[in-house]
Amino acid sequence: MSSVWTKARKNTPEIDCGLCGFTTCGAFARAVVVGDTKISACPVLGLEQYTPEREELETLSKEVNNTVKPAPQQPEGGVLLSKPCMDAPDLLMAEMRIFNGVNPGEPMKYGVLDPAILCWFLDCVSSRYEDMRCSKELAYAWGSMEEIKVHILRDGRVRMRRARGAEHALDSFKIIERTVMGAIICNCCGRDLLTVLAGLVDSTETHHTVLGAGSTVSINQDLANWSPQKQMTYTKSVTEMIDLVEDLYSGLINHIDLLISGKDPTEYPTEARTIICKIISLMVDPKMQGTETMFLRGLSLAFFIDNARIGLSSLNNLLKAGEVDEVIIKKLLTSAKEMSLQNLNIDSVGVSEILPLAHSTRVERAIQLFDQWKLT
Repeated sequence: MSSVWTKARKNTPEIDCGLCGFTTCGAFARAVVVGDTKISACPVLGLEQYTPEREELETLSKEVNNTVKPAPQQPEGGVLLSKPCMDAPDLLMAEMRIFNGVNPGEPMKYGVLDPAILCWFLDCVSSRYEDMRCSKELAYAWGSMEEIKVHILRDGRVRMRRARGAEHALDSFKIIERTVMGAIICNCCGRDLLTVLAGLVDSTETHHTVLGAGSTVSINQDLANWSPQKQMTYTKSVTEMIDLVEDLYSGLINHIDLLISGKDPTEYPTEARTIICKIISLMVDPKMQGTETMFLRGLSLAFFIDNARIGLSSLNNLLKAGEVDEVIIKKLLTSAKEMSLQNLNIDSVGVSEILPLAHSTRVERAIQLFDQWKLT
């Protein structure tokens, strides 16, 4: 059964444009549910085509009374229980918990894992997991990791069956936590860890609980704003990650230029998802322990570049469907490259241009983030 959080997100545009002031539709939905923002903050939901979603979200926000509950106890190393399997006593079943940074007993406003970002990560680890499936609607993932049966729940619990022993279960949990850590939700602002590490949060926030998250892995807060430096020497894998992020961005710029020039970018296949999956694979390698924060910083940028790429595809689809004029798209994308869309007064934008603007702001945000990240 879907949780209130997944129901709320499902009734948003699910494009993560940021026009509402929140970086993702998931963060916007969480803010609506807890009463921190109004549905009218999202101009896209004001469009006629989103009337069913807007009305459903309004109903849902009225039905929810209180989402706050005490944070659960956090056992050492995240291990909640460990006992022999009933059908194979020589094998182990275990339940562990991913720590979201909220101390036991303290008020917890949101869930632990953002389902959309959870699935974004897990879609990339097929080489390590067998038949891994992830449902954004259920905020739930399941599959196999070697011979271990794995279930990842939205509240951060990880259930495993048929581990060869306690050490095997713990080693597997460490890999799982490293894989999905970027999807942990911050209790102070409702944003996910990727958003916080990207720097896309209100600077008045003094403490992001998500920066203290992790049961077997932790964020190095000294590296929370890390960007690669030309004069620094990094490990081969970190250097490869940096190069992959730059390749991803170069592909985005090429895609933008094709649309501005009037060419169809679908004729130029992109390997964006392959690049992202390679970065994630590098991060979850046990040899990379201690570099998680740098990799997550790179992945935070990769996430928003990927979002911008999807935004460009959406713009191209609008163009092909005749729903927006080519001149408008060229104007919006040129402004995005110049990072001047942020100065635009949304109230001055016509209804027919709201959706093209939303997709274009996805592009501008990626350009802004890369401008802050690029080698200095």
